[in-house]
Amino acid sequence: MWPFLLRRLLSVSCLWLFLCAEAGAQQLFPARQGEKQRYAAYIEMPKAYVSGVCMMLHDSTAVKGCVFNEFGLSAIDFSYLPAKDKVVLHHVAGAMDKWYIRRLLRRDLRELVHRLQQGNTTYYNEKYHITYQFTPINNEKTENNGTEE
Repeated sequence: MWPFLLRRLLSVSCLWLFLCAEAGAQQLFPARQGEKQRYAAYIEMPKAYVSGVCMMLHDSTAVKGCVFNEFGLSAIDFSYLPAKDKVVLHHVAGAMDKWYIRRLLRRDLRELVHRLQQGNTTYYNEKYHITYQFTPINNEKTENNGTEE
């Protein structure tokens, strides 16, 4: 009788841990229409880097995103079209606005979106040695007008 009770207790404990982990996990990607997510963005290239804030909003047809640098200037504006599994770049700032860099950004941002959907916040492009790190910013503090409880 004891082995039966121990197995039952173990299965209930595993189920409880799974449910607690699901409830406490923060969603990394805006999956449904109207959802938004904010990230501390850091893109490191061999000779330069871009850091700032990325904001994503799930619209009716696409997930629209924008990466702002520390000065508030838009570095990259993009849309992810889930139906086509495609990233469209609308604006790329200055030195990164070249056809070969835009192509690389489209591919890498698409891969980063896939990683965010799976719960991973980083992507490393091994061929070009580019690191993308998007760390979620807690939405509860920013939605309460900056007041902490």
